[in-house]
Parts: sequence; structure tokens; C-alpha cells
Amino acid sequence: MSHRELSHYVSDFSRYRVAVLGDLMIDRYVWGRASRISQEAPVPVVAVQHENAVPGGAANVARNVVSLGAKAEVLGVVGDDHDGRELCRLLGECQVDTSQVLVVPGRRTTVKTRVLAANQQVVRIDYEDTEALPAAAYRQLLGRLERRLQSGEIDALILEDYAKGVFTRSFIKAAIALANRYQVLVTLDPHPSHGFNVSGLALMTPNRAEAFVLAGIGYQPGINDPCRDRPLRRVGAALQRKWRVSQLLLTLGAEGMALFGAAGEDPVHIPTRAQQVFDVSGAGDTVMATMVLALLAGAPASAAATIANYAAGVVVGIVGTAAIEAAVLRQRLQEEE
Repeated sequence: MSHRELSHYVSDFSRYRVAVLGDLMIDRYVWGRASRISQEAPVPVVAVQHENAVPGGAANVARNVVSLGAKAEVLGVVGDDHDGRELCRLLGECQVDTSQVLVVPGRRTTVKTRVLAANQQVVRIDYEDTEALPAAAYRQLLGRLERRLQSGEIDALILEDYAKGVFTRSFIKAAIALANRYQVLVTLDPHPSHGFNVSGLALMTPNRAEAFVLAGIGYQPGINDPCRDRPLRRVGAALQRKWRVSQLLLTLGAEGMALFGAAGEDPVHIPTRAQQVFDVSGAGDTVMATMVLALLAGAPASAAATIANYAAGVVVGIVGTAAIEAAVLRQRLQEEE
């Protein structure tokens, strides 16, 4: 399939609406310069120049969906705090619908603060509560999800698990069952600490390290040839067997991606398209958003993965959590023609 044909799928993204359910957070950045070491401890002193904040986690996936031209809404929880209100404001500015966000009193909104000097991360500071939600919160989220699915306005449901308390095995099974009942495409970006082994997913997108953990196999590094990488193929087969997922897309950093389809078939290797890599944070969010929209637009799984690979190649060249615009992605695809 030509790159021009791939770009046509991107032009169709605006027809779709995607719901993103998962761990919502703020990615906050403190930018400065470090020219000396502290007298109090052997650490750099960062003279702050400016700060900014963007949606992170599941919120960043929704931000990417909108940036790619589609419509997005989020389901998840925030605290009854300044950060929760700021996150909803940031999402609103990105044109993401936050009407289904649940406020849980007494719970902190998840915030990741990264301190950078000369575009290099010095330290990350996390504010979070990761215990499971109250039972009432799970019931409310499932009720809101079902009402949105019943409306017929949702074309796909993306589940984003960062192990910040939203997902339990019973909750994720219920969410997937609802999506399947209403015949809505449902996908998962899993967390390695949650080996739920649920079924009913159309797509799952772990990275290499996560995939080995989820498969219960000791980690082994790549050999720069995913199709001949026996440990990787063993991991892919194990995940397909355990999770019974239709499409398994393993993101492999500098090695690109490996797409596992039907059991027994050879994986498809999609080489990386990154020209420069400054920051990989949020790249998985971009891959998921782009892959789902390409599938909705009718792209075969291998073509959808190729489009997502180009999108990831753009965002890793930007310092900080970033979203890619549809016009930039189309241009990047057409440049390869």
C-alpha cells in the first residue's frame, strides 16, 4: 500500500468519536538551566525559566485523538482539588469532552512533575493515590460508560491502564463486556503489574518490557530483527494465548514495532521512522490513538500500525508529552512517497 493511500485513511479520522477510559493525569514540566552543583548535596541546582502543564496518561490519548482530527471524551477520576480542575480545563482547551469525569473527594489527582535542564530530565516528582477506587465510583463509571455506548455516538473505547487505581480485573472485564455488547471496538494499553488475561479485546499495545512481564517470561533484549527474535515471538504467542486478543502490537523502541495477528502467523515487522529521539514519554499514547483511528477508517491492521509508527516517529522528536496533528502526519506520509 502506497504512503499516499495511507494518508487517505488519516483524512477520514474526523468521522469518528472515541471514548478513553483510564488513569487521568497531568504532566507538568519545569524548565530551567543547571550550571552549578548544590553545596547541600551532590545534585544540580536548576534555575527555573518557565513551567507548563499538559494532559497526561489517558488524558493524553484523548488529546492525541482530537489532535488527529477526531472527537474524544474521557472517563476516569480526578480529585476534588486544584489539579483536578486544572486537568479538566486543559482537556477542555484541547476540545476533549470531560462531562463523564468523576470527582472523588479525598483522592489526589495524579500529577507527574518533570524538572528539565538543557532539555534533559533531572528528576521526576509524582503526586498520586494508587489504591483502588471506592465501590460506588466503579458503579458510577460503568453506568456512565454504558449510557455513552447506548447513545450510539461512540465508535471505539480505549482502555488506558497506568496502575493508578482505576482498573481492577472485575472492572476491566465489565468495561470490555459492555463495549462488546454494543459492538464497539475496544482496545487496551496494559500495565505490566496487571496480568488480567481478559478476553474480548480487538487490540493490545504493550512495549517490549511490558510484554515480557505480562507473558511471565524473563526479559531478553532485542536482536534488531523482530521476525527472527525467538524470545519475542514466544512472548507474542503467550500473550495471544492468555489474552485472546485479535491484534497484538508490540512497540520496540529503536526496532520499531511487531504486529501479531492470527495465532500461528508470522509477526509483521514495522521498522522505526523516528529521525531524532528526544523524549519517548507519551509515544505509546500516540501509537494507540493513531492505530485505533486508522482501524476505524478501514485500514488493514498492518497499514494501521504503519501509520501509527509514523506518528510515533514525529512525537519522539519533541521534548515533553506531545500530540501529533493530522496535517503533520499526512505530510510525513506523503514525504515518503
